[in-house]
Amino acid sequence: MSTTFVLTSKTRFDTFEDNVSLGDVVKYDIDCSPWAEDNANITTATWSVEYGQASISSETITSNVVSAVVNYSQAGRMLISILIETSGGLAKKMWLASYVKDRQQPSDDYGA
Repeated sequence: MSTTFVLTSKTRFDTFEDNVSLGDVVKYDIDCSPWAEDNANITTATWSVEYGQASISSETITSNVVSAVVNYSQAGRMLISILIETSGGLAKKMWLASYVKDRQQPSDDYGA
């Protein structure tokens, strides 16, 4: 499964949200090209799990698109930070907030 988000200079909130199932492995691509055009090229991207249980692998940067694969191993809410830095010395932190649902467990959360 793959999900793409776009960061622009007009992006007011730097939080991206996703709903996934327990055990999902998702490749995230965040296209920072529009933001980089107004600033500078992305040189580093650091992905970190801030809350919850998830593992991050295969982190890459290609043409101002930062990517990583996230493996969701626990149900509940997850929060991942993505810190990007540019060749001009700018830094920007983004957030990936995920809700991980265990489809094997009954829920009273109707419609979720």
